[in-house]
Amino acid sequence: MGYLTPQKYFGALLLISCLSPCVSALAQADQEIQVYASPTIQARATIFELHTNYTIMGIKDLPDPKSARNFNATLEITHGLARNFELGCYVFTSLKPNGEYEFLGSQIRPRVTAPSNWNWPFGASLSMEFGFFRTDASQDFFWQGEIRPILDKSFGSLYLSLNPNIDFVLSGADKHWGLTPQFKAVYTIQNKIGLGFEYYGSLGSFDDILPVNEQEHLLGPMIDLYLDPNWEFNAGFLFGLTPSSNQQIVKLLVGRRIGL
Repeated sequence: MGYLTPQKYFGALLLISCLSPCVSALAQADQEIQVYASPTIQARATIFELHTNYTIMGIKDLPDPKSARNFNATLEITHGLARNFELGCYVFTSLKPNGEYEFLGSQIRPRVTAPSNWNWPFGASLSMEFGFFRTDASQDFFWQGEIRPILDKSFGSLYLSLNPNIDFVLSGADKHWGLTPQFKAVYTIQNKIGLGFEYYGSLGSFDDILPVNEQEHLLGPMIDLYLDPNWEFNAGFLFGLTPSSNQQIVKLLVGRRIGL
């Protein structure tokens, strides 16, 4: 039996994360709607990102449609601690339809990426988020997070990224482990504009896999701008594919890098 090299160890963790047979519902993920790329930020550099989204139309047959019209804002700060390792933190907030501003939680996210000298045929990284969260101020905080494998690859101007996320809740009434897959495809024009689509899903808990029409599936067009290496811009419009999905969500991500 050979030695367990760093490449084999990282690959085993990534494979286990991708194949874990658990599924669950979106919760905190609705605050920060993003498909991740595999590269970590450079060592000693920092990026500040503001994730915002607004639900125009919630799930179908909602008794009060206006109750779903939340404006969510998440501040994400990520710092490169080493060549292939970064640490991020999040602060989740929401502006409710009645005008009340709420603090919903916070968490941290260490992430490691497979070094380029491993010569893998695709990009790969693995992150783990952990912290406390609540869906609104009337509820108690619960401990939750996610394990996010990230696999991506470019084919010329076409870029593909798969995030088969495993989410978990460790306290409260909704304890579970689950899978909330995400996918992104984007075609870049003249290295300046990326046009494509993003997908976000939630299939139910492993103990209770939901029927398809009760699962959450979101899909929609998006745009990325690569006008300045210090700035990040991503926007999109997501449509619900099932009755239990939010039917229309607009999202915007703006980021600023420093220390490059």
